[in-house]
Amino acid sequence: MKTDMEIIIEHLDRTIKDPIPRHILDKEILGKKTSDISKYQESKWYKQLIIEQMSNGSWGRFHTQNTKLKEKRIFKTTESALIRARELSLPKDDPVIKKAIKLMERYINGEEDWTDTNEHHYGFQITFKTLIAANIATFIPDHPLVIPKKEICAENLKKAFINGYLNEDIWESENRKSNEILLRPYMVYILWLLQQNSYLDEDTQRNYLNYICNRKQGIYYRTNMASSDIQSLESKYFNTWLTGLENLKNFTLFPDFMKKGIFQHLINESYRLIHDDVCLPVNPPVTNHYCESWRDKLSRKNDIILRILRVLIMY
Repeated sequence: MKTDMEIIIEHLDRTIKDPIPRHILDKEILGKKTSDISKYQESKWYKQLIIEQMSNGSWGRFHTQNTKLKEKRIFKTTESALIRARELSLPKDDPVIKKAIKLMERYINGEEDWTDTNEHHYGFQITFKTLIAANIATFIPDHPLVIPKKEICAENLKKAFINGYLNEDIWESENRKSNEILLRPYMVYILWLLQQNSYLDEDTQRNYLNYICNRKQGIYYRTNMASSDIQSLESKYFNTWLTGLENLKNFTLFPDFMKKGIFQHLINESYRLIHDDVCLPVNPPVTNHYCESWRDKLSRKNDIILRILRVLIMY
């Protein structure tokens, strides 16, 4: 008898034809190994990244949007383009990513200045280099420029959870001493540094997941709600909630969190998308699109199912 996951995967394998969702399904879900990157490079979504990427590997400012820029651009910052590249599951050896990573390496090594406004308050450059390192970590978890940040982040977090709950004063104090992180514990960059992190012990990870998953304000820079607050397809918060899960899925203890009703809920929502005429959540014009067009409802449904499946597969 087939499992729920097998049924959902078979549905997508049978109905998905477009290059990007096919690439994601084959690579992340079916585990197919292929060196042919030309197929997904034909997608209009990939071409958007290529067209707007500058010669130095950036898409303009890294983190802060230039509101004075008159030219209309799809990607307002380099970071937004990198988030989109991860949505498309571009590998680290893709030309777009390789070019961007080399730029980020130059930023961290002080070989190139970013075009963002260089604020003059304490620790700005340290903070900026930390968020750049965190972005590198999402593509290359064991990158040499990332490892020191990961180690310090895990060590300081362990000290902050010495009594089983997060002591933000200790976190801030330890970060000042090490002078390497200088970010709040609820920022998405901390999540990116803590995932796939061999320095993070199980107790600290469990305590942190309990903290961040139940934080009512969500994950700063990505969501504004608790990841434990389950949302259905009809909810206007569904996409935001799913974004939170996407940014948590690479924690090794993520499956324990999914056991709290979330796994089965996502299975049920996937079945509804396959079999029912459900009201689909609204999306921005670029973000979370995999199929080339959403003119037919099946393509829209399949994109949501594939997003869900990329979370479920980590269970």
